[in-house]
Amino acid sequence: MPYVDVVIPSDKQWLVADRYQLTNLIGRGGMGAVWRATDHLLQRTVAVKELPPGGDGDGSWRALREARAIARVSHPSVIDIYDLVEFEDRLWIVMELVDGPSLSHHLDSVGPLPPSRVAEIGLQLLDALEAVHAVGALHRDVKPANVLLRGNGGVVLTDFGIAALTDGDSMTHTGEVMGSLDFIAPERLHGKPAGPPSDLFSLGVTLCVLVSGRSPFAQPAPAAVLHAVAYEEPDIPDWAGPLGMLIEGMLHKDPARRLSAADTADALRSMGTSEPGTLKHTRRAPTLPPPPRHRGLRWAAISLAALLVAGGAVTAFMMSRPPVQHADDAAATQSAHPAQPDAVLQAPRDRNRYWVFSGSRYVVIEVADDGRTGKPVADPRPLSNWPSLSGFRRVDAVMQTPDDPNRYWVFSGNQYVRIEVADDTHADKRVADPRPLSNWPSLKGFARIDAVMQAPDDPSRYWVFSGNQYVKIEIADDTHADQRILGPRPLGDWKDSFPRA
Repeated sequence: MPYVDVVIPSDKQWLVADRYQLTNLIGRGGMGAVWRATDHLLQRTVAVKELPPGGDGDGSWRALREARAIARVSHPSVIDIYDLVEFEDRLWIVMELVDGPSLSHHLDSVGPLPPSRVAEIGLQLLDALEAVHAVGALHRDVKPANVLLRGNGGVVLTDFGIAALTDGDSMTHTGEVMGSLDFIAPERLHGKPAGPPSDLFSLGVTLCVLVSGRSPFAQPAPAAVLHAVAYEEPDIPDWAGPLGMLIEGMLHKDPARRLSAADTADALRSMGTSEPGTLKHTRRAPTLPPPPRHRGLRWAAISLAALLVAGGAVTAFMMSRPPVQHADDAAATQSAHPAQPDAVLQAPRDRNRYWVFSGSRYVVIEVADDGRTGKPVADPRPLSNWPSLSGFRRVDAVMQTPDDPNRYWVFSGNQYVRIEVADDTHADKRVADPRPLSNWPSLKGFARIDAVMQAPDDPSRYWVFSGNQYVKIEIADDTHADQRILGPRPLGDWKDSFPRA
């Protein structure tokens, strides 16, 4: 709801129900206008929400639903409701006045917020949503415009105009989806049942907007936004750090695989007490699920790691990370689900040693000659410990240069860097600074690289995979003076080779 704060001339101020004197228009949106008002009976300042008149009764029903939804909840981060009155053929909801702007207005004024502050806000909103869900309600329109800032820095969830209650009929008609496009959970767009995970999805989008200033599903047209929410992976900035990994877990398309509220809360608390760039495990020790990007070939990295270390070195590393909890699988809460490796890099001087990357960590493993046994050489470490990869939140893919076994291209998001590695201790150096992927001639048009596979008959040729497409390129040396041999082509051209992810 836009923050406007327009003062009404004294001779035009309304007295609603002989009690509430409207003085300022402070917000207006599709669900009604909100006024600052004076309660003459109790001598206090309140907020009064005016709903538009509805000849078919929809306005009255919507107001009643909103009043019921808020009245069920007693929480410092949920707006308090005081009264519901009928005046001049419309309903008015009398609420607590939060004398501060919305987060949307705050963003317009000061720009994106630091990840630590976003984590604080996220924890408050998550706690508020859990209170809402506990009384059998859903908010269904969580977004910065519906969150108000208190003077003490706290936040308040408001505007329950499209809230769903478990004891009433849905207020949306068949085939109708209400809410803000960027923030609607995919299951709602597909007409599937929506529950608390849908609000968590909207909260994840909200956190991304707060830390980046833009929606992770931003597109130039509404139809494209809906398609992005339903089918495409979120665009989250690398500077979000561990918060970005958390947001990715909250935005999984499948609500059953979305990060749970409890694990989200623990992760947010951890970020609030950790040093910048780290994620300290708390009592529940939550694990953030791997990034849910367009991973048509994510399984390829897993298969490669499995072939290299069938004896369990990678498994030991992954199992050292706590399990992801799946909301709809009671059995899953009792078992560990190992995280997935993102990329593997073979050490140049010891062909039995590999670096395995997963999220913001990596481990060095040693594999026996038979390929059936393996062991970690050192404990897992944060990616920030790797000198040439500092500033990268994850490693998506690695490509060894054809003319120098000590040099590699490392891809992360929409960037890549060229490094030189002396041995398996990563006593390395950065040969070239990070560059945008668009600088690589044969890879233009790709938002990120998911996997790389060297051709068996020609070490200068590679298949490069991105989402559901691939290209074949030829590289002369480590300057990527390359040419595109084939593609881009759909992944389906590799008939029966890649199972659907």
